[in-house]
Amino acid sequence: MSGEGIGSAGFGAEPEGVISYINSFLGEPTNDTGWIDPLTIGACPGAELRLVSWGVLTLLFGDVSTVVQGRRHFVAYTYGAEGEVGAAPVGLVTSRNVTIGSRVVDVVAAYPAATLNPEDDFTAPFFYVNDNLRGFVTGLTDDSTVTAILGGMNCGI
Repeated sequence: MSGEGIGSAGFGAEPEGVISYINSFLGEPTNDTGWIDPLTIGACPGAELRLVSWGVLTLLFGDVSTVVQGRRHFVAYTYGAEGEVGAAPVGLVTSRNVTIGSRVVDVVAAYPAATLNPEDDFTAPFFYVNDNLRGFVTGLTDDSTVTAILGGMNCGI
């Protein structure tokens, strides 16, 4: 996982190809919304949106992003869910070996320019590497851990 996509599945890639690629590693998805109105899920741009999940890994496809507009494509992913550390699929890592359960000190070592942001009224504590790579953490101390990693466009999902 990276700010460019997952493995060779880059943001902007055609949905069925990305789904087939992930299937080759993780098997069939556990959930697929099909193409729906983006406003039924979050504040995402465009006319259609699709979420495909393999346990706590969810890929987001849409027809508008900062990469491509006007055709269906891979726009984002979320890996992890609060309270589900250790849930399948396990073992996915960023290009710098950060994963669910990694310590904040390891995130900062892997991404020295990352910023750590405290909890507020709307958001849990999180780390921010860039607009295409960020994640949630249990706190801001060195031993706090990563609970989710998000890549690609952020539209509140």
